[in-house]
Amino acid sequence: MTKQAFVDLDSALVAIDAFTGLAEEFELSIPSDLQDPFGVNMAVITDRVLARGWWPEGFEQKDGYRLYRYSTPGRTGN
Repeated sequence: MTKQAFVDLDSALVAIDAFTGLAEEFELSIPSDLQDPFGVNMAVITDRVLARGWWPEGFEQKDGYRLYRYSTPGRTGN
């Protein structure tokens, strides 16, 4: 699980690519300033997540960032 807030899009993508655990163990903290008005950054992140076979499970709004969670489709317990 990662709780590091990423300062840019590239560092978030590197973290997604480098993670070796289950999708359910991964949490992605995206600061508010990376939440661009058109949603481009999150579209790129979601594309990378889907390429890994993960599925978005929503987010929790925190003070200054969102904590995104993921799952593996078809995995027991989803």
